[in-house]
Amino acid sequence: MGKGYFHVSSHGLERNDIFKNREDFVQGMNDIAIIVLGFDVVILAFCLMSNHFHFVLYGTRSECVRFAEEYKRRCSIRMRYSAGDVHAMKDVEVQLFHVDSAEYLENVIAYVLRNPIAAGICMMPYHYMWSSMSLYFTGGKQYQGKSLNEMSERKRFRTIKSRACLPDHYVVDELGMILPSCYVDVGSVEKIFKHPARLMAAVSRKIEADVEVALGISDSVTMSYDEIKTQLPDLIRKEFGKDSLNQLSMDQRIKLCLLIKRNFRAGVKQIARLTHLDPNVVSKVI
Repeated sequence: MGKGYFHVSSHGLERNDIFKNREDFVQGMNDIAIIVLGFDVVILAFCLMSNHFHFVLYGTRSECVRFAEEYKRRCSIRMRYSAGDVHAMKDVEVQLFHVDSAEYLENVIAYVLRNPIAAGICMMPYHYMWSSMSLYFTGGKQYQGKSLNEMSERKRFRTIKSRACLPDHYVVDELGMILPSCYVDVGSVEKIFKHPARLMAAVSRKIEADVEVALGISDSVTMSYDEIKTQLPDLIRKEFGKDSLNQLSMDQRIKLCLLIKRNFRAGVKQIARLTHLDPNVVSKVI
């Protein structure tokens, strides 16, 4: 097989987060900028969530696999040094799916970019910092930052915390993050969708079920504790007509366990933490 489009998806961590804070996300973004230089792949879209990540790539299958595994390795190293979590990424499977049609490509790009909306983190995908969504159809807007060729080697290291040899055209913002406009193929995505309205329409549609079934990952991608917690009050109001978890009876909490499992594919420990129930009880329920 020659070059083609591929969707890279990692399984969501249940007990931990890959990106715990802003510093982790910035480093995760910079890792993309550094790693892509070593592989013959093109990044069309990506999204980093707290406990998993997605990429839409163009390249050969082998190069896309190598890129994905290297990104996983970088995440593992960062988690080990920042939190002492030695085995956090050991059993995390990174899957690669061949995108074999134009319709599938549009859907999977939209699926990746709408992750923050589906998780209830933001209303508009443009507002989410840790994806490529804000890059497309900007009308030639120039992002503010400082070029690496304007910095001394010492300042480069202090800013991006890496001694990797990077292109001078890379631009860094005030957070020390290499702007994704430097390494994402924005033009190809704009050609695929042709108009900003089409992209927004695609991202606005609830296509998770269709795409995940097509990918065969509907039972493997989980949401983090914080992401589920954000949506939990709405679920409680909708199902029980109550304003908070504290107002639920024990029978209602048991039913809530099943709803969380069904709606968010959460694990036993996540559900126990969310419902304030004993993990052994939750395990028997679900």
